[in-house]
Amino acid sequence: MGDSIIIENLTKYYNDFLALDKLSLRVPEGENIGLLGPNGAGKSTTLKILCALIRPSSGKVYIDGVDVAEQPEKALFSIGAIIETPEFYSFLTPEDNLSYFGRLRGMKGEVLTRRIKEVIALVKLEKWSKVKIEKFSRGMKQRLALAQSLLHDPPILILDEPGLGLDPRGVVEFREIIADVGKEKTVFFASHQLNEVTLICNKVAIINNGQLLIYDSITALEQKYQSLEQAYLQLTGGNVE
Repeated sequence: MGDSIIIENLTKYYNDFLALDKLSLRVPEGENIGLLGPNGAGKSTTLKILCALIRPSSGKVYIDGVDVAEQPEKALFSIGAIIETPEFYSFLTPEDNLSYFGRLRGMKGEVLTRRIKEVIALVKLEKWSKVKIEKFSRGMKQRLALAQSLLHDPPILILDEPGLGLDPRGVVEFREIIADVGKEKTVFFASHQLNEVTLICNKVAIINNGQLLIYDSITALEQKYQSLEQAYLQLTGGNVE
């Protein structure tokens, strides 16, 4: 098995602000990896570059061996993603939105219809499948975003704060879904919820000021720092946010 995600010397400037500073990281196939760091550490920037939403100033990223900058469509075919706060066509229903996204990815017919029903059931939106999105709470949109990311059954999930806007029950259900689907996929996700990360991931990468501070198993970090929280606090020199 190889690496699902390879990040090499990734650097990103926003005008004069250095958001990523020669970040290098490899995510092995089938691993569930948490990306941790304070606000402004570079987490969202990293994930946006992986999903071809923005371009790096320098450095390379590869998805399943495909250079994202050179072949974005081919690279993105392997990815399901939630980046920042998801938005959908509010005048359409979940079924309509998923049908549209599925067709964009080349899905059609009975395969698409069946898969829409499967992912809507997975995120527990069956009762809302024919209701317009304009009536949805933020948490419900987040559930639909997860359904959208899983629709084409991608081998890699890239998730930016997937539990954002969910109530405690929703956070638990989300975690269980991600942990379950993560048994057969590579999962790379940014989060401030350290407890959720420990329950889903086996390794974490902690970054700050665009630099990688440490990349190790949670077990190793707990042995060295007593807990993941202590590791985070000592390495970043700040608070858990």
